[in-house]
Amino acid sequence: MSQFVLLATLLCLLGYAAAGKVCGRPREVENAVFRPGRVVYNPQDTVTYSCIPGFVKDSGNERAVCLMLGNWEHATLKCKRHQCPKPGALENGKVRYTDITYQSVIYFSCQEGYRLRGVNESECLLSGAWSAPFPVCEKVTCPPPEIPRFGRLDIYKPREGNISTYLDVVSYGCEHNYALIGYENATCRANGTWSHVPECRDVKCQRPTEIPNGFMSFAPYRKYNYREMVTYGCNPPYTLVGLRTSYCDKDGQWTQKPLCQAPCHVPTPKANVLHNGRKTRVDEIARQQIHHGDIITYYCKKKKESCSYTVPSQCHNGNFTVPNCYKKPGMLSVFSTDPSNMTPCPQETNEYNATAKYH
Repeated sequence: MSQFVLLATLLCLLGYAAAGKVCGRPREVENAVFRPGRVVYNPQDTVTYSCIPGFVKDSGNERAVCLMLGNWEHATLKCKRHQCPKPGALENGKVRYTDITYQSVIYFSCQEGYRLRGVNESECLLSGAWSAPFPVCEKVTCPPPEIPRFGRLDIYKPREGNISTYLDVVSYGCEHNYALIGYENATCRANGTWSHVPECRDVKCQRPTEIPNGFMSFAPYRKYNYREMVTYGCNPPYTLVGLRTSYCDKDGQWTQKPLCQAPCHVPTPKANVLHNGRKTRVDEIARQQIHHGDIITYYCKKKKESCSYTVPSQCHNGNFTVPNCYKKPGMLSVFSTDPSNMTPCPQETNEYNATAKYH
């Protein structure tokens, strides 16, 4: 029986060959299949291509025809991946992708201070839809801030639901006589926690010490509370430099105390000088003594130009230096002009005019 079938097949093939040549399988088209599928095709037989799932026609025709010479007039179909809808912008966030076709994945992220509610990625499915709904970026929230022992919240404005959001700020304070250790402000951070919680500490200071050449206001021997103050002064003729008050600071130490700086003796009694904005002789100044920080301005002579110029000298804690240009009046001083009565040198005049212009 099998020999009969084989013989019949050969006779058929010989018959087709007499009428025309047959075609083998048509060529494959990328991302497409064809039907019907057979081993051989007769002249004028056609096959039709279609894109596989996930792909759609891009261009070309879908049919191939077996020609009389046993060759194919091939299909020119080209298939491309189908696209999912283009994602829009993510408010307060970012959408990253390189493609939006089948099997592509898009990624979502939020700006600092915001967190995703929903998925962080979505895939383009065979159906042409995204695998998951797009997320939203919600502002980070912080729970009510912790209050330290002996502390309080001076500034706290929670939102609805008694929560705070990213970058909201609260301000702390402490009960009377307690020192706040740390920053007084705390901020709601991007991770949903407050930046810090300060400490309210019971601080004490020992009795403050005296200052040389000065005195301190009533200060009994006891421990002092945080922010308690004492006041200092100087014995005459010393000059107080710095703040008069010192207070017990949060480290248990007193803030910087002032200094009492010594006066200066001016050793040139016959010199004509400028002092406190007026021209005077040094021996007309009480006890020839000036306070710390005071300035005496001397007149000096330029012999070649027959003019005078000024040089200031300042008292610094008992130290006073007479300018080198000052010449002590000698026996013949009655025959020479005192520098204070001479015409100011040109440069000196220009400096004076410039100073007067801006004052």
